[in-house]
Amino acid sequence: MKSEKFNMKNLIRKYSLLLVVVFACLIANGQSSAMSDSVAAANQLYNAAKYQDAIRKYQFVVAQGFESAELYFNLGNAFYKTGNATYSILNYERARKLAPNDEDIRYNLDLAHTQIVDNIVTIPEPGFLRWWKQMINSQSINFWGTLSIITFFAFLSLFGLFLLARSYRIKRLAFWFSVAAVSISAITFGFGSHLTSKLINHNSAVITDRSVRVKASPSETGTELFIVHEGITVQLTDKLGEWVNVSLPDGNKGWVKESSMIRI
Repeated sequence: MKSEKFNMKNLIRKYSLLLVVVFACLIANGQSSAMSDSVAAANQLYNAAKYQDAIRKYQFVVAQGFESAELYFNLGNAFYKTGNATYSILNYERARKLAPNDEDIRYNLDLAHTQIVDNIVTIPEPGFLRWWKQMINSQSINFWGTLSIITFFAFLSLFGLFLLARSYRIKRLAFWFSVAAVSISAITFGFGSHLTSKLINHNSAVITDRSVRVKASPSETGTELFIVHEGITVQLTDKLGEWVNVSLPDGNKGWVKESSMIRI
């Protein structure tokens, strides 16, 4: 019974978080026009090849709390033009986080990776897992969250019809349609929760120090496993004090200082 109560509370908390993110995104979309002048000015500076000025302008917009895939993409382009591949990768990764299926972002990110020292081969994912991720990333948090809410209310209406209807045929149709509605609501809720978790939990980072010694344990005296260089994207799997455990695209793992990276 305690476990059921805990699971229900956890589910309600996740649903509430998804609703908050959906409404926050809607509000942000409505307010984004307030910074359009600054973005337009930054774009003009970029087109005039004044890349450092453009970077400062784009960063000013980000500092105001405004984020979009296009904004990070433009910032990444500006850094790339100055020869700073590491910070271009950081911003392309942030753009990809908001628009995972954008081909332009993916192309520029791959291009920036050719400018860094380490050429790490990524372990390919199983076909089903790759397809599942593509399905989740095919739409935005707003879409999955809104669809989940709509189908949940449809479920409530259909289930109410099932309880109140006198006709057996209507009861049967209402029951099966309510099952379909709640199933879609649950699946899309899961998709939205996954994207929300990726957006809120910064569990990936880009190495920004020129070179970093990866240790077998979270200590300066730990055994050195290998060295990575700036521009590498890593997944963060654990944290102990100033040290974080990182996983590289090729599956290698180890401990590095958190100060050597910037979270995406």
